[in-house]
Amino acid sequence: MTAHYLFICHPDHGHLIPTLAVVAELTRRGNRVTYLTAESTARLVAEAGAEPVTYDSPYQRVRSREREDDPLALLSLLLDESAAILGAVGRLPERPDAVVYDISILHAGRILARKLDLPATQLIPIFASNAHYSVLASTYECEDGGRLERALPGWVDGMLARIGALARAHGVQDDPAELWWEVQDANLVTIPRSFQFAGETFDERFAFVGPCLGERRFLAEWEPPGDGLPIALLSFGTIGAARPELLRTCVQALAELPWRTVVTLADGVDPADLGPLPPTVEPRRWVSHLSVLRHASVAVTHGGIGTTMEALYWGCPLVVVPTTALDRPPARRIEELGLGRALDPALLTPEGLAEQVLAVAGDPRIRQAAAEMRQEIRAAGGTSRAADELERLPAKAAA
Repeated sequence: MTAHYLFICHPDHGHLIPTLAVVAELTRRGNRVTYLTAESTARLVAEAGAEPVTYDSPYQRVRSREREDDPLALLSLLLDESAAILGAVGRLPERPDAVVYDISILHAGRILARKLDLPATQLIPIFASNAHYSVLASTYECEDGGRLERALPGWVDGMLARIGALARAHGVQDDPAELWWEVQDANLVTIPRSFQFAGETFDERFAFVGPCLGERRFLAEWEPPGDGLPIALLSFGTIGAARPELLRTCVQALAELPWRTVVTLADGVDPADLGPLPPTVEPRRWVSHLSVLRHASVAVTHGGIGTTMEALYWGCPLVVVPTTALDRPPARRIEELGLGRALDPALLTPEGLAEQVLAVAGDPRIRQAAAEMRQEIRAAGGTSRAADELERLPAKAAA
């Protein structure tokens, strides 16, 4: 039996792109998908097979550096995003059968599911949280969520008041703390269970499907030129625009190696700002990471989960330079699992980075760990399993 799904996600490519493969698979199977999204990402959503319904995105209007520097400010901004999404629900063509919402705008997803009395699934393209592990507490290096609340009582109380007001504006009277912290009945986590902190403590409500990858027509493919040089991917996303000096240090390090390096550039980064480049360093915009990583010996990144999972999908080890609080947990997990090394950005030098790239590429234990993680990712099910889980959602609600 086919169904009509409503997807909601803020217009951040690291969160939105993993949903597109799932949308494409659902529509390929005959389901219908409506997607609430910003004007800037409507084309990508439509190309995946969904019907876009656009809204004016607060997130889109704020510069990337302001989003990255402070996770608390980011969470506040994303609550504004939830309000904007809920304000656009009246423009939906018809009532869906189920809601699928990204964890970034969980308030919109949870309020909407209650308002329309619909089954819902939460998409988690980062680490998941439960009673044993908290993403927010880990980001601030607290031992548990309770300590975080005691450390930030005014901020937490203010957020709860705003959540409650937003819920009541849409006729939902539930406890704001429940709307924020409650573990949902259905969660799709796009990392393998073994990569998750405290992964063994997550119950059947969490499906660790691994990265959801699919055709990305909006990205250019890349093939090695056949010169036999080892290959590296250097990708810092929007951090490259916020921290150009860091990106230049990394480019300088890799330019000195007898390697071929593909540097992916976000909007706002001019290739000329990287300085003179040898022909072995290729700055690219909108290139498929997967097409590079399938050939790469090392990926150098700030620690974004999306690029990390893409690298490990191909068994590619990592050198991580975490530049924000949000990057620290992935960097720590990569080191804990022996999948690469994390470097302090304050101490980074071209010589030090080049040395670590060579060390990671030449370490058989790291290569073996990355190869084993690749097998676990492939076994997790990815896009197909995510679609299977979602197709069971309306039937479970009707039972």
